[in-house]
Amino acid sequence: MIEVIPSFPAPSFRELEKKIELVKKYISFFQIDICDGDFVNAVSWPMHEEDKEKFKKIVSGDEALPFWEEVDFEAHLMINHPEVLLPDLILAGFSRALIHVESKHDFKACLEIAKEKIELGISLKIGTPIEKIDEYVEHISVVQLMGIEHIGSQGQPFDARVLEMIRAVKERYPNVTIEIDGAINKLTALKMVEAGATRLAPGSFVLKSENPKEDIMFLKSLSV
Repeated sequence: MIEVIPSFPAPSFRELEKKIELVKKYISFFQIDICDGDFVNAVSWPMHEEDKEKFKKIVSGDEALPFWEEVDFEAHLMINHPEVLLPDLILAGFSRALIHVESKHDFKACLEIAKEKIELGISLKIGTPIEKIDEYVEHISVVQLMGIEHIGSQGQPFDARVLEMIRAVKERYPNVTIEIDGAINKLTALKMVEAGATRLAPGSFVLKSENPKEDIMFLKSLSV
């Protein structure tokens, strides 16, 4: 069965709460896209200035991520210097963080911070040579590939180049989980799974659906 992790670059905590409420009965993980306005143009929760007080309360344990007792959280870090934010993500209750290999980052520092506290994975943009994975592979369990060319916002067109990347990653790194984020719908999801993906992170296909349960169940039912 394919694992489905809905993905959302939340403009606010309230919007994040609404989206998770739509799908929480049908999933075990939810991906929060975190955009810093530097690595990508977009800015999303909790990186706005007005988000800081709320996020600080979550980090301190005075408040919590939405529906944290029902759902685990994965952070897709579309940010530079993820090692700065990672300690707060751990305290906030995230279970997994995906770091872009193209970002400015200190992976050694990330490993030290993450040790036995949070699972680490990496994410690659379309066109990034998959050989970049070599320097990370012994420390990670998941490689996320983007199904779109321009990351940081939802509703982007599908980029078929990801299919060859999936096949190449599957062949070169047979033990990693291949997760796909971006341009997921019934047609593209089937192609992604046929190429070797085992985890899908749909955005608007599920979160703007009239029947999110039906669409999640369809994605889960795809054969590896």
